Amino acid sequence: MKAGTTIPITQARPRLTEILDIVRREPVTITKDGAPVAVVVDPDDYASLMATLEILVNSDLRRQLADYEERKARGELEWVTQEDVEQLIRG
Repeated sequence: MKAGTTIPITQARPRLTEILDIVRREPVTITKDGAPVAVVVDPDDYASLMATLEILVNSDLRRQLADYEERKARGELEWVTQEDVEQLIRG
């Protein structure tokens, strides 16, 4: 994720449509009196950040991920497509 654009709060409201276009490419920091007060990010970037944070703070998820990576490196995992999963669910 890029460092992003910084916009003073006094300019943010009239430029909201433009800000939303910028957010598709990079985060936008809104400042008040020169200090950051908010960061506007793309929803997909936000979801990715939250998922990463969940892994970092959850020791069980970190262990599962490490186990997965070890099994993958040993060639013990078989790739399954979404179609395969859907077919298994349908029976």
